[in-house]
Amino acid sequence: MYSDRPVWGTRWSVVLGGFMLALMGGLSYSWGVFVKPLGDILGWSKSSAMVPLSVFMAVFAIVMIPAGRLQERFNTRRLIVFGAFLFLLSNILSSFVLATASRLYLVFSYGVIGGIACGLTYSCVAPAIRWWFPDYPGLAVSLGVMGFGLASFFFAPFKANYAIPTMGIDGTFLLIASITFIVTLLASRLVVFPTEQSYIHLFGTMHLPDKTGMVRANIKPSQMIRRRLFWMVWSSFLFIIYGSLLIIGILPAYGQEVAMLNGAKAAIPISLFALFNGISRPLVGFISDRIGIPKVMMIVYAAQAIVFFLFPYYITDLLSMNIAAIILGFGIGSALALYPVLTSELFGVEHLGMNYGIVFTAYGFGAIAIQAGAYVRDLTGSYELPLLIAGVLSVISAVLVFMIQQKYKV
Repeated sequence: MYSDRPVWGTRWSVVLGGFMLALMGGLSYSWGVFVKPLGDILGWSKSSAMVPLSVFMAVFAIVMIPAGRLQERFNTRRLIVFGAFLFLLSNILSSFVLATASRLYLVFSYGVIGGIACGLTYSCVAPAIRWWFPDYPGLAVSLGVMGFGLASFFFAPFKANYAIPTMGIDGTFLLIASITFIVTLLASRLVVFPTEQSYIHLFGTMHLPDKTGMVRANIKPSQMIRRRLFWMVWSSFLFIIYGSLLIIGILPAYGQEVAMLNGAKAAIPISLFALFNGISRPLVGFISDRIGIPKVMMIVYAAQAIVFFLFPYYITDLLSMNIAAIILGFGIGSALALYPVLTSELFGVEHLGMNYGIVFTAYGFGAIAIQAGAYVRDLTGSYELPLLIAGVLSVISAVLVFMIQQKYKV
């Protein structure tokens, strides 16, 4: 788990390695570009073609828990290398989907194996960076996880406009296999944990994990899940992530059906959502280091709630959809950047890998929003109810964060 010093002698190389791991996780996560081609060739419905992504997200979230424990017992580099080989295997197997024409096969190859790979590698990002940055935890961690948010913005258009048209679905999977394998292997050389000597050299003894200068306590996972504070954190994460994932599933269709946009214009808001999901993370991380995590969360979540409440009534053209997408991108970006830091502040860094893995299961449960939003839309014939539900849950999340701040003095 530990190494004497970061590669290149600077702790910022650990942030770069974390960014690369997150970027490869996001590359696999940007699944939507495969939905239409699979439907055209194999006759799958949109909901059927989205099942591999739903399984990927669920497995990804679940694996974060044991992956955090494995970090404490084994060398982190080995864990990342193993994840690299799983990425390679997942995408090579998925390249045979047209030959098998089986959804179950793709669920296993891409959803299960790919989800395990993503969980193993992504679980190493926040803990390693957080250990190296007791002084700027929000900024450093958010820079690392920023890769996950930016991946969809950069790679989805590349896959949709170049890779799939020129290389086909099978060739695109093989290309992804090569990219994820090589980049993840390179990142494994960068993401290391510090030794006590590293801490003393960089920060002095007051920043060691057992000193008050770094964290208030180091809570074991078994102790954490028995605390009311944990369930408040977990619930606030679940409620805010529900709305963010809901909008991923319905935004393009909303643009075409309600705002009457063509396919190209309807894709602009979701691209902006992905972009600001990524670039918002270092900004909110930087601000949180100065005014506190809960204050940033409450401001962003309140803005997200307002957007959801206004959505069915006032978001009816391209301009208003773009503005809404930017604000909602800040919402999910803030959540995914700040919850690992909040977890470390409340429960310590010693068991952060497993502790945040448990908190991150809220993301897996929130993944049902993608399917639930489409189901409610089909059931009611309107987007109003799922959007209003998302707004209410955003308000509840903001209230929970306020309660955490007031009671536990974060």
